[in-house]
Amino acid sequence: MRFSELLRDVKGARLLGDSIVTGISYDSRRVMPGHVFVAVKGERTDGHLFIPQAIEKGASAVIVEDESRAVENPGVAVALVPDSRLALSLAAKAFFKDPSAELLVVGITGTKGKTTTCHLVKSVLDASGERTGLIGTVHNIVGQEIRPVTHTTPESSDLQNLFRDMVEAGCTAATMEVSSHALAMGRVKHIRFDAAVLTNIGRDHLDYHGTLERYMEAKATLFSELGLSGEKRRDIPPVSVLNVDDEAYEYFRGKVRTRLVTYGMSPSAEVRCLELVLDREGSRFVLALGDWERKLRLSLPGRFNVMNALAAAAVGYGLGMDKDAIVKGLEACPPVRGRVETVPGAKEFSIWVDYAHTPESLKGVLETAREMTQGRVIAVFGCGGDRDKGKRPIMGQIAAQLCELTIITNDNPRTEDPEAILDDIERGFESVPGEHRHLRISDRREAIREAVARAKPGDIVVIAGKGHETYQIIGDRVNHFDDVEEAREAVLERKEG
Repeated sequence: MRFSELLRDVKGARLLGDSIVTGISYDSRRVMPGHVFVAVKGERTDGHLFIPQAIEKGASAVIVEDESRAVENPGVAVALVPDSRLALSLAAKAFFKDPSAELLVVGITGTKGKTTTCHLVKSVLDASGERTGLIGTVHNIVGQEIRPVTHTTPESSDLQNLFRDMVEAGCTAATMEVSSHALAMGRVKHIRFDAAVLTNIGRDHLDYHGTLERYMEAKATLFSELGLSGEKRRDIPPVSVLNVDDEAYEYFRGKVRTRLVTYGMSPSAEVRCLELVLDREGSRFVLALGDWERKLRLSLPGRFNVMNALAAAAVGYGLGMDKDAIVKGLEACPPVRGRVETVPGAKEFSIWVDYAHTPESLKGVLETAREMTQGRVIAVFGCGGDRDKGKRPIMGQIAAQLCELTIITNDNPRTEDPEAILDDIERGFESVPGEHRHLRISDRREAIREAVARAKPGDIVVIAGKGHETYQIIGDRVNHFDDVEEAREAVLERKEG
């Protein structure tokens, strides 16, 4: 494809020369001969600084928004654009031939529950006859291939590439987690969504957005722009899916421009749950889709997973899927890695590993444990460094209110002083009247072992914060660390002892 063709839809682009383009890169390290290099200004660095490296590696064209960097180079075409990130998205859409137009695409946003809901939606769509790809936090699924991930929502060009790979692999649909970062940075601006889902709104990513209002504004664009991106290959009217029980419902309802399907426990919800019975392995309830009702068994524990299942059911219902297939899909969905994942080997007590790293998600998993335990709730958690500090005492307060014993420890301290992070969490315990047992063990491995060693019959040990992650970031080092592996080792040590 010619460079000029890629920029056909980029308004205000000034083209200096033309060339044949064989690929698109925004990272100079990934440039190959014939690629166009898009110089994007990021949070930590400026891609314009790496133009020489990109040209040295064989870039045939460069897209810049900083005119001072648009230096002449024989054989290299240059385009000066008002916004290089927007140009990257449009160029990628053109290069990969707008693949999301060929797929039924469901975007899921919210503070918690995105990953599980994404997998539940995939299961519902698959049961309805679709062949569904997935883009998420734990992994990406393209056809039968499972691929590792680096961002909750990849950069725009990576997304277009993934969608094209899905089409080539025979996929007819895709479900994806859509983060507030991705929405604010325009990574999904040129994805043609058929359904947009909101799980809930809580405190998260305020280190990036600054305020809860701006965080909500970013997420709301998924709904306000739904259906405005152009025609799809399949004639399915777009649908917005909102949680009627969430405090942010009214705000998001005001942003919806398409058909709306509501879900929740409330009798006013179009998709709702009746006769709910929870147990350690999951739940039983009657799913109501409008006036239609059917009993089902969900193999995912906790009331919050019932809400995730209702969101997925609402997607299927809103897109006109067969109702029996929706139930079949929900029942067939297996547990998701790092989401209330049960650690094998513990017999008389339970160990859950969960990604809960916000006040709302920690409260949700601890309340579920509280509801199900025949003994005590023991929590192990920390908070990430170089991130929102305001949530730390709130999470400490939640643990103090819901647990008999809490061990606060390192999460990913990054460049912050780990002890200062624990100080922040500890202030939350001090704010709750009465006596609350907690230990302070900085070493996460040691903290997990201590929690498992102290567990008694009927207890539930919740190891929260990292979930599916297999690393720990301390300073500038990324070390292998897997909560499930560590908990399994702790169980073996306990048995041997």
